[in-house]
Amino acid sequence: MTVLKKYRLLLVDLDGVLWRGTEVLEDNVSALKEFEKRGYRIVYMSNNSSKSRREYARRIRNLGLNASRDNVYNSGYLTALYIVERGIGDTFVIGENGLIEELILQNIPVIVDKDYVDYVVVGLDRYLTYDKLSKALQYLLKGAYFIATNTDHVYPVGDHLEPGAGVIVSALSTALKREPDFIAGKPNTWIVDVVLRKYGVSRDEVLIIGDGLETDIALGSRASVDTLLVLTGITDSRCLEKSSYKPTYVSKNLLEVVDDIL
Repeated sequence: MTVLKKYRLLLVDLDGVLWRGTEVLEDNVSALKEFEKRGYRIVYMSNNSSKSRREYARRIRNLGLNASRDNVYNSGYLTALYIVERGIGDTFVIGENGLIEELILQNIPVIVDKDYVDYVVVGLDRYLTYDKLSKALQYLLKGAYFIATNTDHVYPVGDHLEPGAGVIVSALSTALKREPDFIAGKPNTWIVDVVLRKYGVSRDEVLIIGDGLETDIALGSRASVDTLLVLTGITDSRCLEKSSYKPTYVSKNLLEVVDDIL
């Protein structure tokens, strides 16, 4: 494998890299501890908006890695940043507590019942009801701006896949006969733009590490950032052969590339 020492910042996915459901991916975690010892900046990212950055940071720290809310970027937080940049307004949410927490932290009013709202935000919601879906549709038909935290149709839980936020987004898109106005999560390059501004690094100094071809690797392709695909999550070698998205590097796990990066 080509020597990877040129990178200064690692943009690391969570599901499929640090863990898969409740299973900790020990080899990858051990490698990340080595990266930390050598002074690499690590930013963690996730398309899952059901938990807040605070919750993710705690889970990462429990693995023995350094993490705080400041170096965790999930799609709920990216959604909140986008609304702040576009203009704060009343927001109706299909999503769980982690997403609501990120919106409230940015002083975005989360509305349960009102005649009109400025935004409808849709994320993973395992407590979705028909009434909530119907209310979101009515707001969107009245002109609310349609934001999806992400459009992942499935996500890994243990040894199986479960429906993701994209399933809910698709239901509303089908009813509206149009796509969301904005998608906050991967593969939207919004996260790369935000991270580059914050850390003051160039694109060729960033390496995206993830397990998803349609998310992590597609993000790198669209953002002109190098990628490392680890085969510890939802992608195997057969999927890679069929995909139009090709990573810069591929490894069975992160321990395989420790010497190259360090």
